[in-house]
Amino acid sequence: MYLALKRKQNDFIEAINDPVVDTLVLIGAVGTGKTDVAAFAVLTICKTFEKTRWLVIRKNNSTAIRTIIPSYLDMADRMNLQRDKHFKFNQQSLIWKFPQNNSEIYFIEADISKDRQGRKLKGINATGNHIDEGDELEETMFITATSRKGRRNSQGQPSISIVTMNPNDTFLKRKYYDPYRKGTLPPNVKVIEFTLDDSWQSEEDIESLKTNPKWWTERYLYNNWEYADEDQTIFKSHMFARAKTDRIVKGKKTSGYDVAREGVDRSVNADWEGLTLTDIEITKNADEQVETNDQARWIMQHSDDKGIGYENYAIDGVGVGVGVLDTGKELGASFQTYKSGYAPDPHLTFSDKPKTREEIEKDQEVLSFNNLRSQMAYMFSYGMEKGYIKIFEGMPFYNELIQEAQSHHFEVKDKVFILESKEKIKKRTGKSPDIFDAVIQGLWLQLKKSPKIEWGGAEDI
Repeated sequence: MYLALKRKQNDFIEAINDPVVDTLVLIGAVGTGKTDVAAFAVLTICKTFEKTRWLVIRKNNSTAIRTIIPSYLDMADRMNLQRDKHFKFNQQSLIWKFPQNNSEIYFIEADISKDRQGRKLKGINATGNHIDEGDELEETMFITATSRKGRRNSQGQPSISIVTMNPNDTFLKRKYYDPYRKGTLPPNVKVIEFTLDDSWQSEEDIESLKTNPKWWTERYLYNNWEYADEDQTIFKSHMFARAKTDRIVKGKKTSGYDVAREGVDRSVNADWEGLTLTDIEITKNADEQVETNDQARWIMQHSDDKGIGYENYAIDGVGVGVGVLDTGKELGASFQTYKSGYAPDPHLTFSDKPKTREEIEKDQEVLSFNNLRSQMAYMFSYGMEKGYIKIFEGMPFYNELIQEAQSHHFEVKDKVFILESKEKIKKRTGKSPDIFDAVIQGLWLQLKKSPKIEWGGAEDI
């Protein structure tokens, strides 16, 4: 044994060896090693049994490259498995091979928006699978993924599905978590719920996580999955669930781009078509440095490829974002400048037509805001609540968008709606809400209308 496993992690290893169990579901507090212990089991099985073929599945490969693959590489290091000696990993094909016994690990995405029939999965006969963040998958893709196991087990390998998940309001909660709580799980399914006592994180890290909003800590630290007290945020969980859609209605295309050049912040691109949020992409990760002129060229190429139009691109015009805007101008691209601190715009509307002065005075869309960012956050929430805004079900970083949105506190002071600033969020949570900001920037251009001119009568003149 290469790791000092705690009791729940040892329970997991015992369950792997139980011939009755063919589905292992790992839930519980963040930082408790659910993904790590799953990686440990998969690597051990592949190293021990010849001709093993294991599928490691995440909704999007772009997310897997930043999350689960580093976890597997880190676990291999802890197990004294040396790259190019004990195993080989191809970063392009995302295939991990053990040359000594011909075992393989395939990192596969299960994104219904890119592969509606699940063909990438259907063509693989596998020993078992590890589905990471299973609650992100659509039910059809989950069923397809789990159906591939037990097809390559001639050496006596266990045929098992390992599922790590959060019991959010999805089909998996109803399939596994609710029966687990009621004690009605079938004998072939075992749920292991990790708590903070099982965490491998330091006390300092755990204390830092406790500074997150109460709804987040209740759910993701203390496993209170039914907790619904979200009084401090305008973004309720039911809004996001209601907003999901499997179709995109053709409409005006816009994008928002939140800019970072270096440091821990990310550069994020968010695409809209009409009032449907269709895609999110990280163009600069937290540990990378990408010059602003290179980011401007990426935006222009993305705009050309997607048919967006430079004038329909909202660029964060604060700080390093100015460099992207300036390079765009030099290259003939006049992007739109978005500044969080701009004054609110009374003409923003979900209607196809601009508002008259009388409509502005009566419309619920219009409140008093301290700045444009507060207004756009409110409009995003309002649009989902009213059913105007949709989120394409295949969109990556969906759960992270929800977390960032709900991390914002707000207050109404002297009848003015004030959203917690990006700087305060970053200081309180240790993480910048870059995805959220890119999303509301792209939405801004969908709602932006020229004011409706009202000509007065002769008596007014």
